[in-house]
Order: sequence, then C-alpha cells, then structure tokens
Amino acid sequence: MKKNLNITLLILLLCCGVQAFYAQNLTNVMSMPYPTAVKYLPPPPDSLSMAYSWDVHQYMYYKTLRDTERGQQALIDVNYGSIYVAQRMEEIFGLNVTSPKYPSIRNMFNTAINYISQACGAAKTYYNRQRPFDRFNDQLFSSESASTLSKQGSYPSAHSMMGWAAALLLAEINPELQDQLYECGYEYGLSRLIIGAHWQSDVDAARMMTSAMFARLHANDDFMAMVGAAQASYDSITHHERPLSLDQQHKFVRFLPQMPDSTTAAFANDVTRYYENKKLRDSERGQQAQADDDLTVTGLSNAFSAMLGINITMQETPALYSLVEKVVTQTRDNCIALQQENPRTAPYIRLNDELMPSTSASSVSSYPSCHAAVGWAVSLVLMDVCPTYQNEILLRGREYGQSRVITGANWQSDVDAGQMLGGMVFANLVSDSTFRQLLSQARQEFNAVSSVTAIENSPSVDAVHHYTLDGRCATPGTHGIVVSSNGKKEIR
Repeated sequence: MKKNLNITLLILLLCCGVQAFYAQNLTNVMSMPYPTAVKYLPPPPDSLSMAYSWDVHQYMYYKTLRDTERGQQALIDVNYGSIYVAQRMEEIFGLNVTSPKYPSIRNMFNTAINYISQACGAAKTYYNRQRPFDRFNDQLFSSESASTLSKQGSYPSAHSMMGWAAALLLAEINPELQDQLYECGYEYGLSRLIIGAHWQSDVDAARMMTSAMFARLHANDDFMAMVGAAQASYDSITHHERPLSLDQQHKFVRFLPQMPDSTTAAFANDVTRYYENKKLRDSERGQQAQADDDLTVTGLSNAFSAMLGINITMQETPALYSLVEKVVTQTRDNCIALQQENPRTAPYIRLNDELMPSTSASSVSSYPSCHAAVGWAVSLVLMDVCPTYQNEILLRGREYGQSRVITGANWQSDVDAGQMLGGMVFANLVSDSTFRQLLSQARQEFNAVSSVTAIENSPSVDAVHHYTLDGRCATPGTHGIVVSSNGKKEIR
C-alpha cells in the first residue's frame, strides 16, 4: 500500500514539474515582441476601390452557400478556440492535440496558439473595419451575437488566423499531412465569409499575419525545444517514421486555392490591379521593382542586406548565405512544380501589353508567383535572424512579391497565392531539425558580426490599454497597436 502511495506521489510531482516547466516556457514565449501588422500589411481596401468591389462580390457569392451542406459546416465553424480547431483537424491528424494524454504536443500547440493570437486584436482595434453584415444591414448567418461582433473590427479575421495557425503547427509536426491540413485550415477561414462576419480581404490578411507570427516563434529557444518534444511524442504515439533529412521527407506543398477564372470578378480585380500598378513603373518604386527581378540567392541576399546592416555572402557570412540559399532553392522548386500544374498566361501577354524593361517572366506559368513565394519565405527566416527589424523585413518581403505586379509579370492573385505558399514552405522547412539548426547557426553568426542591438523581450509600455484577439482589453505585455489613456492610437 505504501509503495503504491509513493508511486502516486511521484507521478503527481512529475506532473507538477512538467506543468511548472510549461508555465515558464509559456511566459518566455509570450513575452517576445511580435510583428506589428499595420507596418507590413496593407490596410483594408478603400470602399471606392476595385479590391472592395471584389470583397462585396465574395460576400454576395458566399451568401448563396448558406442553404447547402457547406453552409451547415460554416455554422459549426462558428466555434472558436484551440480546442475546436484541434477537433476540426483531428480526423486528418489522427490525434486531438489538446488532450491531456499528449502533454508535449498539447503544450507546443497551446503555446503557439496563445502567442499567435495576440497580434489580431491590435490590428482589429486600429482599423476598426465595419463587418459586411453590418455594412449592408443584413442578417448574420450565425449563432454569434451580431451586436457584439459589430463592436469589433473585422480586419483581420481572428477565426481565419486561428485555423491557419493550427494547420501550420500540425504540418510542422507531420509534414506528410500538410496538404490536407492546409485545406482544412483554409476552409475554416472561408466559413467566415459564408456567415457574413468577414470580408475576403480580412481572411486573406489573417493568413499572412499568421505565417509571420508562426515564423517569429522559431526565434525562441524554448519554443524550438517544444517543437522537438512534440515531434518525438507524435512519432512515439503513432509509430511515425520521421525522415532523416528534409530532402527525404514529403518535399513539396501541393495545396493552393484555385486560380481566378477569366469570367469572374476576381479576374476583373486582377486586371484593375495590373493597370494601377503599371502607373508606378516610372517612379522610384518602379526602379525597385526592376531590381527585385533577380531571383537568385545573391539577388535575395542583396535585397535584405542593407536593412540588416551586413553583407550576406558566402565569404563573409557563410551560415546566413547557406540559410538563404536553402530557402530560395526549396521555395523556388516547390513553386515551379505548382506552376506546371497550374498553367496561366502572364498579364502583359494576356492584355497584349509590354513587360517592364529589364525584367523577366516565367516561361511555365504566372500562378503562383515564384518571386512572391521566395521573397516572403526569405523574409520569414531573416525576421527570426534579426527580430529587431522584423516589421521592416516583412514589409520588404511583401514588397518583393508586389514588384511583380508593377513589372507586369504576375497578376495580383498570383502574388497573393505565392505569399501564402511562402508561409507553407517555411512550415515545411522548420519541421526538419537540420534546418532548425541551420537557422540557429545563422542567428548566432548574425549576432557575432552585426552591430544591431537586440530588442528587449519585455517592452516597456506606459499607461496604455492592450487588446486581445477580439479587440477587448488584455493583460500587460502585448506589443503592437496600443491606445493611450487619451484615446490616441499608437504603433509600438
């Protein structure tokens, strides 16, 4: 009897120790300053723009799905939180990752969800965008409170962010399931269009924000340890045999949304964006677009070197150069494979126009944009190398892809799909322990040669209100958009 009591006490002590260790790791992760969305993402579309017309079109279209089986799924997807999205993906993943039976996986998943969720509320509060059902004085197709939602900004979509975060996290644990997980996370976001709570651009922005927050996590040693523990636990539970290297595992992402048909409003939006961006060719931004045409490792290294304050070369910074080379190669090869499956004519050819001088276009397909995918993926890894300039690096990565619309080589939807692909490829890369080691070596090398002062983990904010995912007041430590006591919005 005494022996059994001792065993029980030992188990309780171990459980308490695990929980205390998790609590400390959670504190360390949550204290990291995160990227500020309004500094690297565009604002929601102006109501006089073609992009807004596209938002309206999508609202009207998805309303037609409410009386279908897909509409019923959208009603179920009103459920929100880490427990629900874990259940949503349980059939694909094979485990309910929020179950206490899998503490290592649960801790990694919940920590990441908690961290990623912080960024959304600040942006919602800053933009305070009116929701579509409210804009058209329409009925909300949801069990949620319409009056409560009306008080919260719609840009970006918190549900979409949660679903996409779950997909990225679970794909990191088992990349062989990545395409099914991405499709599930993508559809979870689209459910917000069906019920009328969000615009299309809200959902699109949420996925981009999520990939930035997901990448930022990987600069934290505590979280990296959680990832390794979660993968080991998953392999033990499911008898999954993890490949020895990235080159041997499920290599390419295959999931992408369907490209716009030429008879749709989406294509009209593409055409309008083409001519809007063409006006920039004779400007300083146009010159930058020409320079961004170089899709080589050297070209990408040069594009980001200036803001990092160092030269990324094989001679001066071999670890950093090798990191960029790995990301460029993996992302570009994945993109070309998808282009071969999705033939699309480049805009300058489709519109019988001229490509901007000294730039190139894909001979395979314009969908998705390789430049957008590579530029965004490289910005995600370099943000982890130099978190001090995370907003500037992310903005540069987004602009690198947007340059392709200016040159006429890609449609806007090509760029949007490319940037989404870049985030998925990053999740594929960091699922491999050898890549995580390379990322760590590059960070150490940068810290050794750079004069950049690292940002503090716990930023000091005086007399401000912080906001959670739904825009309500949160606990101290939030970093992003804050509102001072006099009501003035500030970017931190």
